[in-house]
Amino acid sequence: MSAAEAGPLGQSGAPTGWLSRRVLVILLIVSAVLNSGFIAGAAWHRLQGPPQWPDLEQRYERMAKELNLEPQQRAGFGAYVAAMRTRTDKMHEQVAPLIGAAWEEIAKPHADAAQIMRLFDEAAEKRREFQREATARTVDFLAILSPDQRAKFVAIARERWALRRR
Repeated sequence: MSAAEAGPLGQSGAPTGWLSRRVLVILLIVSAVLNSGFIAGAAWHRLQGPPQWPDLEQRYERMAKELNLEPQQRAGFGAYVAAMRTRTDKMHEQVAPLIGAAWEEIAKPHADAAQIMRLFDEAAEKRREFQREATARTVDFLAILSPDQRAKFVAIARERWALRRR
């Protein structure tokens, strides 16, 4: 194809006229489509809000349903859940003031690093106590489950742990 057949060329040798207008129109259309998709997505997100994670009660209900518990197991699960809630609340009541005091000390102009570490260590020890008690309660509860139910419980717990680690 000759230069005359390709269309007029500008001084730099680039095509001018209808070809450059066509490219410009195509770029504008692509840009408009992408921008409207972005705006639609932002509006959808704003209208729908962020995804809601199930609360603790919903997670326990889901777990009980997935484990397909028998009546006596359901009673044991209820006791397990109640014990975990009570212990979790107690741990938060004990740990929150320690963490708060550590942050107050950090905010001071001449913070005492030893005091801060002591407060964080004490909070960590309270959490470890909770973990030891939670582990013992969990092992006790798992003893009343069938091997299949136990495997399902562990799978659910691992799934929850994986979601928290993201």
